[in-house]
Amino acid sequence: MFLEVVGADGSKQAGNHLVSMKLGDSVLLDAGSASSLTNSEQMQIDVVLLTHAHLDHILDLGFLADAAASQRKSPLTVIGSESSLSIVRKHYMNDLIWPDFSILDAGSGVSLNYRNMTDEEWLELPGGLRALPVPVNHGAGARGFIFDSGRSTIAYTGDTGPTDRIWDLAAGCENLCMVIAEVSFPDRLTEVAIASDHLSPQLLEKEMHKLNRSSIPIFVFHLKPWFRHEIERDLARRFRDRAVLLVRGDRFTF
Repeated sequence: MFLEVVGADGSKQAGNHLVSMKLGDSVLLDAGSASSLTNSEQMQIDVVLLTHAHLDHILDLGFLADAAASQRKSPLTVIGSESSLSIVRKHYMNDLIWPDFSILDAGSGVSLNYRNMTDEEWLELPGGLRALPVPVNHGAGARGFIFDSGRSTIAYTGDTGPTDRIWDLAAGCENLCMVIAEVSFPDRLTEVAIASDHLSPQLLEKEMHKLNRSSIPIFVFHLKPWFRHEIERDLARRFRDRAVLLVRGDRFTF
């Protein structure tokens, strides 16, 4: 199994790509920048797994569904917490802002199915991948995940402020190979990070003490682009070379 970064940025400016990660060829984790995939790549996506329903994580979901509606013979499945899917259905794909592809039949049946996930119950995903959704400290139905390929596991925070349960679960994974964690603000704006339920390098350092696995590499995403150099400096000061910023095109096998 592989994880490939389609986008890792926490806001949108020229040259930035909002959060999306491919898990194998057929699972897309969040859809912030799904439209940057080629049409062929998009048509291979069978499942979109949402961490939560904030715009930077769902922006391109509607365009992915639009492409699927007239090209796929089987529906795209969107999986998320009940709260996050409710937000998508009510405020985005509602036949006002964008078509409701869960009821629109373009000739081969509906092109999108919604599926609720259950906290701390393993999801079976294409390619032999399993995902364990865990509530985290953020809005819009936010969940982090433990991903298990059968060979190793990844702890993926999604968007979160200081939280606990995902670290309890990750600490129990003997084959944990990496942590993928959000950091949105530099240390000088730690109070802003706390107020908005995000992390700074200072806060991430405290989160890693909860995990208590000092040898596990950390990969960081969701930076506000205008703070990139500050965040990179603060991470280096706290983690040296243990914490690395993710960029589009990074790919890991696990």
